[in-house]
Amino acid sequence: MPLNLRTALGKLLPAAQPAATSAQPAAAATAPAAARTAAAAVPANDHTLVVVFQRFAADWINMLVPYGDPDYAVLRPNLKVTNPVMLDGFFGLNPGLNALKPLYDAGRLGFVTATGWIPLDSRDRSHFYAQTLAEAGARAGVTGGWLGRAMLRTPATDNVWNAIAAENSIPASLQGYPGAIAVRDFADLDHGSTMGIAVTALIEAVAELAGPPGDTTRRLAQGMRALTETPPPAPTVAYPATALGVGLRVAAQAIRAGMSPRVVTVNSEDDWDTHVAQASRHAVSLPNFANALVAFHNDLGSLMDKVTVVTMTEFGRKARENFGGTDHGTASSMLVMGGGVAGGRVHGQWPGLSAQALFQNEDLEPTTDFRAVLGEILAKRLGVSLSDLEQVFPGGYAGQGNWRQFLL
Repeated sequence: MPLNLRTALGKLLPAAQPAATSAQPAAAATAPAAARTAAAAVPANDHTLVVVFQRFAADWINMLVPYGDPDYAVLRPNLKVTNPVMLDGFFGLNPGLNALKPLYDAGRLGFVTATGWIPLDSRDRSHFYAQTLAEAGARAGVTGGWLGRAMLRTPATDNVWNAIAAENSIPASLQGYPGAIAVRDFADLDHGSTMGIAVTALIEAVAELAGPPGDTTRRLAQGMRALTETPPPAPTVAYPATALGVGLRVAAQAIRAGMSPRVVTVNSEDDWDTHVAQASRHAVSLPNFANALVAFHNDLGSLMDKVTVVTMTEFGRKARENFGGTDHGTASSMLVMGGGVAGGRVHGQWPGLSAQALFQNEDLEPTTDFRAVLGEILAKRLGVSLSDLEQVFPGGYAGQGNWRQFLL
């Protein structure tokens, strides 16, 4: 039975039912044959995937700067980064992301460049439609979201906190998985307060009325009682007061409290739609982005060994600037961080920014389908079988032959 606690809880909501070489110009990052044919390892049920969605199209060309591409400065005469933090002789970080460099150097963080939709019919420059497509994981023929379908194919567990949306509501990517719970802030649950106790009692009463179908609701009440007895630990570091910072703080609290979530979604609606005044806006948003990720990493300490963070955005922004900002484009990049990440590298294939290489003469051309990035993580970290990947991401794009081998 679908469970909707919006009225009862307000802040705690269930889901509705429904390659190993660094990226260089013109050099495909193809995995070694042995890696392509080996079966993906199925991990124990103790790894957490944190999915960060940078909503409204982050400009990754201004974040992971291709300063080694001679056409970069031509396309961005006003927005070009002249002092990038050098990474590998071709790519550099925007100075606003300098806080990420120590994690990159330590091999705990890396990137996959030129990611997006490979199929032309799935490329769309409307924010909301593109977000819908990205969270569905397919243009047609699927039900619910890609992460919801993946969760239904992970090893079974009775953990009520299996899937947490560290945001205001369940995102479309988790739709279809009935056990997902949204927690905007653990402090909102009023642990041990009269209201908190009353809400828990209400949940238990609803479960009792539902009978056997109320098992999930009953376990939710048990989880809330446990939180009343032992509230999640306070952060050990300061997080930026942004959507990303607040979400990652909740994710870290859940992990440090031993709630053992398999997945946590985090919304990063932190000023990414930079049609105008991009330089000044990124001067604020990029340090906040980097500092939130660093805070999460440091807050978890050794627990980070069993956590993988991946970022995604609905599309990139145009390679050509519009004199003050960048308009809606196509390809972007994805950041990966955590234990077992082949960090300190930019993975994938850089297509180049020449006129002949650009998509429709204005956009970075995607060379890695974003579903291949997510498919590698699902298989290697959440135990989704190779055959089930096709059910999560139909069309073969998440298959092992397309992986960039950014996970050890």
